[in-house]
Amino acid sequence: MKNLVLSSLVPILALAGCEEPVAEAPAEEEKLGDYTAGGTEPFWNAEVKGEEITFSTPDGNDFTLPVARMAKTDTGWTVKGFSDQHNINLYITLGKECSDGMSDRKYADTVKVEASKSGTLNGCGGDFEEGPDGPP
Repeated sequence: MKNLVLSSLVPILALAGCEEPVAEAPAEEEKLGDYTAGGTEPFWNAEVKGEEITFSTPDGNDFTLPVARMAKTDTGWTVKGFSDQHNINLYITLGKECSDGMSDRKYADTVKVEASKSGTLNGCGGDFEEGPDGPP
């Protein structure tokens, strides 16, 4: 009788080990959200809006690219875009206060941009914190 009970449990136990593992839901990627940055000497502007990066300068180096990569880093964010004609790398250092150098405005973040035909540019981004007349 013991052999009959044990032999009937073996197939049940074997099937128990064959269950499919429960798949975990993929983690939702964190996104930067809409973000504006700019610089002076030379003047430039970069804007991340949705899944696009727009870059512009007074000399006409203007382009819009799809965001190819957006990654949170230890210090902020890296946003990259490229096409056959243009590329841009946006490095945002969150919480590192920045002044635009002309208006004495202070911004929340420091930004470095590497853009085709413009080279490496430094500037500010994020929320405008203070200007010559005090906080906004």
